[in-house]
Amino acid sequence: MYRPNTVSPDFLTGIARLSAREDGPLAAKEELARHGIHLLFVPHLNRTYLDGAALMVADAKTPVVALTLRHDRLDNFWFCLLHELAHIGLHLRDANDSFLDDMDLRDTPARNEATQEIEADAAAEEALIPRAEWAEAKLNRSPSYARISAFAQKLGVHQAIIAGRIRYETKDYRKFSPLLGVGEVGRLISEKNNGGEAVPHPQVDPAR
Repeated sequence: MYRPNTVSPDFLTGIARLSAREDGPLAAKEELARHGIHLLFVPHLNRTYLDGAALMVADAKTPVVALTLRHDRLDNFWFCLLHELAHIGLHLRDANDSFLDDMDLRDTPARNEATQEIEADAAAEEALIPRAEWAEAKLNRSPSYARISAFAQKLGVHQAIIAGRIRYETKDYRKFSPLLGVGEVGRLISEKNNGGEAVPHPQVDPAR
């Protein structure tokens, strides 16, 4: 059963560190279930742009995160998951609350005026890569595969998270594609899928 205030900054950091495991997405699903949070994977529908959602079911006691994996990459998975969990911790209060997110809109003017989305972004970023650590590392200045690997090991997270952050901040989506874990989440779900869950069709485009 979910207990209010479960999703704290420390909780988010703990989930983020599961990314270092080879079965990280599955481990996150199990850990969230232990705390009464349901993580669902739903098929991405053509001509739609939904990456994730956070909502309460009708009894207003059970939070649900749904991810479409329309960009099936580890960096995208972990940011979307932490973003939706941040909504649960910060913003969901009753069954009327829900958030539907298209992460490609992060840099649009309307998105930048959405206070709750900014708060969820900030909480996700801090859990994945603490801002003080990121500022000190200065990875955007001279990134390399070796530096990304070392920094990921220091933080205890998957290197895809570091590579994805560099790509996002530099807006150079050609960099470090081999580190992103393209198709990995869909593969893990397909291998584990023994509960009747819908499995997304993996996307193989590493851009954005």
